[in-house]
Amino acid sequence: MVRFARSITIAVVALVAAETASASALFWNKVITTQRTYEGCMRSARRNSLVNVRVSQDEVAGTSVDGKVYVAITCVGRGADQRAVAFIAGVGEDAAWVRQVVKATAEEVRTAGVPD
Repeated sequence: MVRFARSITIAVVALVAAETASASALFWNKVITTQRTYEGCMRSARRNSLVNVRVSQDEVAGTSVDGKVYVAITCVGRGADQRAVAFIAGVGEDAAWVRQVVKATAEEVRTAGVPD
């Protein structure tokens, strides 16, 4: 639970810090991935169409190809019998575009990689 709270806090702070001055839209999504572990989920998070990708212990972040949406991804492992959950959040000026980029990134993370 502590890892989850820390991960979400880091993702939100990164999003706010990155786009405080100009962002007018924030959208997030969660998906159950094909992975059973936090580590597997974070590997899947690295397989996306974002550019200028930055990877830390608890987050994968980058921008959409057009540079208009900043996206942050983090994962939560739920134990041996359940698949991991990925949280994807995005900020940008155009709400419809932010929503579309976040949904597309979520689908990429959901289906990426060979299940662990």
